[in-house]
Amino acid sequence: MSGLIGRTGMRVAVAAARTIPGPLATRTVSFAAERLARSRTSALAHAARVNQYVVSGGTLTGEALEAAVRENLRQMALFLYEFYRVLGDAEAEDAAVVRDDAFHAFIERERTQGPFVYVGVHHGNFDLVGRVLGRAGWHMQTLSVPDPSGSYQWQNEVREEAGFEVAPISVASLKEAARRLQAGRSVLTGADRPMPEPDKVEPNFFGHPAPLPLLHVRLAMRAGVPVVAMTGRRTPEGLYRLVSSEPVPMIGGRPTPDVLRANAEAVLVEPERWIAETPEQWSMPHVVWPGVHVPG
Repeated sequence: MSGLIGRTGMRVAVAAARTIPGPLATRTVSFAAERLARSRTSALAHAARVNQYVVSGGTLTGEALEAAVRENLRQMALFLYEFYRVLGDAEAEDAAVVRDDAFHAFIERERTQGPFVYVGVHHGNFDLVGRVLGRAGWHMQTLSVPDPSGSYQWQNEVREEAGFEVAPISVASLKEAARRLQAGRSVLTGADRPMPEPDKVEPNFFGHPAPLPLLHVRLAMRAGVPVVAMTGRRTPEGLYRLVSSEPVPMIGGRPTPDVLRANAEAVLVEPERWIAETPEQWSMPHVVWPGVHVPG
């Protein structure tokens, strides 16, 4: 979502989040979400409407769908506020993330069983959990969107502060990622942000073909390593907990369309379950299924 805000706007948002108290921020984001959800020209509201409709299996319509859209937009804004409020304060960041046995086991698995191709899911507050993981020693190359705008450049800088080597996707960065995997070092990229220029293979996601990236599948197949999906879900107490899948082995020797689709869909099993359990926490500002028409 931060990719929709300019670089200067990001800095202003961080400064504002550090001064606005929580109760006021909650009221403000709720009011803004209400206004935005009513807009028929907002690309963000349109994306939330299509995505929430598909995630519901097409069961949400009318006012029920609009209520889901409002809550989804409210959660997106709340995640940004809570991230910006603690950003740069290591103690506050750590306090906002649950560092339980699963958190430490995740880091230990990387140390003892890696490499993996990790894929982040835009669910909850992935960047906040990622910064805490980085300070705990979980470092790797991160493949980000190509040709990043000012806001995405700022986001990449924030990730680099936590110990990640961020590289926009390019021929050179992909070659480097392949070399790293062969040398026993993991890489990280995304799983659920739709591609502006879709691959010829579109995996099924919530029962519909979606133009999702296959980069992680191709890298993992070439290196012969598993894929691990991960995110940072918000708990009822207002903290963020690392959630991850078990390593998903890649099948097939050649990247044929059927093999690519099967591997991509295997990786998406757990992210689909996470999103279905708490759809309001899916912070996806882009339409994932551009061919879907929402009734009404």
